[in-house]
Amino acid sequence: MTVTGNSTDECRRVAVFGGSFDPIHNGHVEVAEAARKKNKLDRVLFVPVYKQPHRRRPPRASGHDRLRMIELATSEQPAFEASDCELRRRQTSYTVDTMAEIRDQLGPEPDLFFVIGSDSIAELPDWKDLSRLTELCLFIVAARPGWSLDRLDALTECLSGDYVAAMKEAAVYTTGSPVSSSEVRRRRACGESIRGLVAEPVRGYICENGLYENSPGGSDNY
Repeated sequence: MTVTGNSTDECRRVAVFGGSFDPIHNGHVEVAEAARKKNKLDRVLFVPVYKQPHRRRPPRASGHDRLRMIELATSEQPAFEASDCELRRRQTSYTVDTMAEIRDQLGPEPDLFFVIGSDSIAELPDWKDLSRLTELCLFIVAARPGWSLDRLDALTECLSGDYVAAMKEAAVYTTGSPVSSSEVRRRRACGESIRGLVAEPVRGYICENGLYENSPGGSDNY
């Protein structure tokens, strides 16, 4: 699947939301919708990782299953789209590579954004080619209630003050729902219901395909 289903004239503001999505849950969709509304986004691309650089454990579900669950979870929102660009590369998934590929596909005109959870901000200075990445996109921070945006000021050691100010302006707050992918996996492993944690089509897909049965939860904040 390409990331250029609509013309660049129609998509002037595009955000990428990357993650393991193992599985995608209602919190993910909430974050994407908050980012879309706050920043007047024309499209949000959900990009499941192939292999995360800082995690030893691979996703529990296959790339095919994770991509399909994203398609099911976002089917009712025309501005949301699943992209398999990292799965197709079959390499360690670095955000800078993904954003460069999407920029090449969309051309120079659209404004690009990348949705990042506030729990990942501390790791941001260590991301690959951060200076190049900030030229390609603006980070939209998804913060939990009580998380102060002033904590972004620490990034002025590696980012410009204007860029950090723009991050603060673009940031969104979530409702603080305790739902997580690890909780979905834990419940499945224990034979508990996951109704209400994921979209109903996703729940049906998980159950029909026996995903996450007898599988430990692991860790996945977003």
